[in-house]
Amino acid sequence: MKLLIIPFALVFSVLRIEAQYSCGTAVAISSGFTNTIATPGNNGIQDWVTSANVSCGTATTAQGGFVNSDVYLFKYTTGAAAGETFYFTISYDEATYGPHSIGVWDNCSGTVLSGCKTSVYKFNDIVGVCAQNLAANTTYYIGVSKEWASLDGENLNFQVVDFTVELSNTQPNDDCSLAPTIGVSSSFTGSTRCNYTPSAGSPSVCGMSIENDSWVKFIPSSTTVVVNYAVSGCTNNFGVQFSVFRGSCSSLTLVSGTCLNYAANNSSGTYTLSGLTVGQTYYLRADGYAGDLCSYTYNGISGLTTPTSLPITLDHFTATCAGERVLLHWRTSSEYNSSLFIVEKSRDGYNWYEVSNIPGAINSSTETNYYTEDESAASGLFYYRLSQVDTDGNRHLFEPISVSCETEETNWTIQPNPGNQDLKLHITSNESDEEAIVQVYSESGQRYLERSAQLSYGENILDLSELNLARGLYIIQLKSDKREPSIKKYVRI
Repeated sequence: MKLLIIPFALVFSVLRIEAQYSCGTAVAISSGFTNTIATPGNNGIQDWVTSANVSCGTATTAQGGFVNSDVYLFKYTTGAAAGETFYFTISYDEATYGPHSIGVWDNCSGTVLSGCKTSVYKFNDIVGVCAQNLAANTTYYIGVSKEWASLDGENLNFQVVDFTVELSNTQPNDDCSLAPTIGVSSSFTGSTRCNYTPSAGSPSVCGMSIENDSWVKFIPSSTTVVVNYAVSGCTNNFGVQFSVFRGSCSSLTLVSGTCLNYAANNSSGTYTLSGLTVGQTYYLRADGYAGDLCSYTYNGISGLTTPTSLPITLDHFTATCAGERVLLHWRTSSEYNSSLFIVEKSRDGYNWYEVSNIPGAINSSTETNYYTEDESAASGLFYYRLSQVDTDGNRHLFEPISVSCETEETNWTIQPNPGNQDLKLHITSNESDEEAIVQVYSESGQRYLERSAQLSYGENILDLSELNLARGLYIIQLKSDKREPSIKKYVRI
C-alpha cells in the first residue's frame, strides 16, 4: 500500500503570520483554497477567543481544545442553495508542533464563537473535518487550534491541503449499518473526505489498507448489476479503492471478483457484479487509496431495485400538554421492516436526548397508533422529534414539532414552529387599537427585525416570511402598552 509522505521541512517554512483571533479578521476562503500557516502566538492565551463551545465532535475542553489556545480562524459563506458540504483538511508535523484540532461554528460575534457544528481532535499528521447539510447564505467559521493551550512551547504550524465544497444531498455513511440505498433512479455522489477512521469490522481484503471508508448499499433486481463510477478531485492524486460485501455489517463476506484497487483520480469505468442473489442486500465500500480524499459518483445502469423514500408512511405526530407531562402520539398507515421508533426532546432545537423508544409493527398495511409521554416537561417551550429505525439498522429522522406548556397565557403563537420560510405570528388582542412591537433576534443576540403592528380586536396574523432566515434558533419578542413583554423561541429548519 502506498504511504503518504509530506516533506514538512519544505511545507512549513514558507509563511509566518501572527495568530489572528477575532471574527472580523477571519480569513475568507473558497473551494480550492490552500495555504501554509505558521503562528508563533504568545503562549496561546492572548491569541484565542473569549468563548467557544465544543459540545459536538471529538475535540472537547477536557482535551484542551478551543480554550485559551493559539488559533487561526477562517470563514466560508455558503451559496443560495441549501445542502452544501465542505471538507477542510490540514497537514502538520505532530512530532515537532504537537496535536492540532479543527472546529466549525455557525456564529461568531466579536471574539465569541457559538453554534458548534462539528469538531475533530487527533494526534495525527493529517486531520480533516467535514461539515454536511449546510444552510444557504450562511457564514461558517473554521478554527484551527493548537491543543493544550499552547503552553507546551509548541505553536500552530500547519498547511491547508484541501478545502473542497460540494452541493450534494446524497452522502454515504461512515458506518456500514447506516449506509443509504442506491438505485437506478438517479446518480449518487459521495466522498472519502467525511470519514477519517476505518469503520469497526471493515475487512481488509484484496491487499487494501482501510483508512477512511464510506458505505452505500443496494438490492439487486437481477443476478447481474451494472454500475458506472467516476473518481475526481483527489487531494493527493491517488484514487479510490472499491469492494462489495454480503451478509451483515458485523460479519461481512467479500463478493468474489469485486475488488477494484484502485480507481485513479479523474478516472471512470464500469463495475459489473455477477452471480448475485435477487432481493439480498449488498454493501459497496469506497476507501481513499493511502487515505486519499476524493469525490466519487455512482450511476446505476441495470439490475438495481429503485429504493423507496421511507419504509413507513407517517400520518401525523403530535405533542399535547397535560399538566407537567407532554402526551405524544403518532400514527402510521403502512410500515415495512419497521423495527423501532425513537422519540427525542430538546429545549433549544439543537441538543437532543431520548425520551422513549417504542417497538415498530415490522410489517403493516393498516393504521397503527403509538403513544408515549414525557413525564418531566414542566413549563416552557419544548421540541420533540420522531425517528424510525428499520430492521437493517437504518434510521430515518422526521421534522421536529414544538409544544409550549406555558403556565401564563401569552395569547400569541408562532406558526409553523419549527418551520421553513413561511413564518407567521398569530396574535390575539383584547383591544380594538393595540400597537405592538415585534423584534426578532438570533441566538447570539443579533437583531434581524423590529416592526410595529396595529392590532385589532380578535386574531391578527403578522407575516414575517420575507425575513428569509437561515437555519437556526431565533428569539422573537412581542410587546405593547397593553400587555407584558413575551418571548418565544423559533427554530428555522
